[in-house]
Formats: sequence, C-alpha cells, structure tokens
Amino acid sequence: MSDARIRLVSVIVLSLVAFSGIFGAALALLWWLVFCSRETFAKISWKLVLPVSILTAGFPGLVLTLTGSGDGFIYAAKIFALLLLAFWVGAARKSGEFLDLGVWAFGNRLGFDLGLTAELSMQFLAGIADDFSHMKTALTIKEQKLNTKTVPSLMLGVLLLSLARAKNVGSLLARRGYISGGTYIPSFSHARADNVKILCVACIAAVVFFSIAS
Repeated sequence: MSDARIRLVSVIVLSLVAFSGIFGAALALLWWLVFCSRETFAKISWKLVLPVSILTAGFPGLVLTLTGSGDGFIYAAKIFALLLLAFWVGAARKSGEFLDLGVWAFGNRLGFDLGLTAELSMQFLAGIADDFSHMKTALTIKEQKLNTKTVPSLMLGVLLLSLARAKNVGSLLARRGYISGGTYIPSFSHARADNVKILCVACIAAVVFFSIAS
C-alpha cells in the first residue's frame, strides 16, 4: 500500500474490526493474508513474525483459559490479528512518512513536532539495533557468547550510545534554531491497488458492524 494515509486508516479500522470479536479478527486476518503478508515477509523474516505473534497472543490467551477469566482462544485470535497488522505497518513504513502524516493531520506546528519526534524515535530504534548487532559481532570476534554475564554490559553500552546519539541530535537541532514547529509540505504517493484495498476494508467494516448491530 503506497499511500501512508490509507495505510493508517486501514490499520485503525481493521484493528477495531479485529477487536470486535472472532468474526472480525478472522476477516482482518484474511485481509492481511491477501494484501499484506507478502510485503510483511519481504521485509521481516517469518521466523520472527510468526513465533513472536503466536507467543505474544497465545500466552495471555492460555492464562485466561486456565484461570477461567474469559475465552482465551478468542482473545488470542484478536491479539494475533493485531500483531500481524502491526508487523505489516512496520514493514511497509518508509522514511519520512511520520512527518508527512503529522503535518497532514495536525499542521505545521503540532503535527511537525509529533512527526519529527516519531521519525527521530524510529531512527534511534534502528541505531539501537545496529549497535546491538555490532556488539554481537565483537563478542564473536572475541570468542565470547551472549549470556547472562555479557548482557548487562551490552545493555549499558547500548544505553550510553543512545544517550550520546540523542544529545548530538538535540545539539544539532538547537544550533539550527529549532524550537517548535516548522514549514513542511507533506507528499504522498498513491497506487490504484490502494483503492481496492481500502474498499475491501470498508466492506469488512460494514459487514462486521452490521452483524454486531443486528
């Protein structure tokens, strides 16, 4: 899906649909399978997506079932669908889209600040992943393994590097005179396939909410 605005609306609507019940979760999952699974697995390995989604959704579902606090299967199905949508949003995200969406939705002051904060946060997360990968490589070179003894020092190193990176970015913005807001013209690309996908989202939402209302 090329247009970030349509992607945002789609994931919000499908999240509401998925959380409405097992029928909505099944339709949201079907939509993800048809339109988004290929894009998700092209950017993020299924070896990460599926185990994390199954374990994250399955554990609270199992707890609910064992404690008799609710229908654990339905809860797990809802969370599973939401997690797959979240992975898709992460895989489909392009650099600069948060700034585009922020300014488009909230203008050049609040929207610019929110968008810039989101973009910097994503850059910091990518930096943390890179730092951790480099540290694992360093351990391998030293013929050491990642274990309970090495993890605390690695986490401390990642924290210090992240703080230093945040300080450098803050100093750079201050030197350039940034206080709040800015002038920015958001731009969005749009593909014909986006119309089909958002139309399917609208149909799914209509069917689910009509079934609930009736």
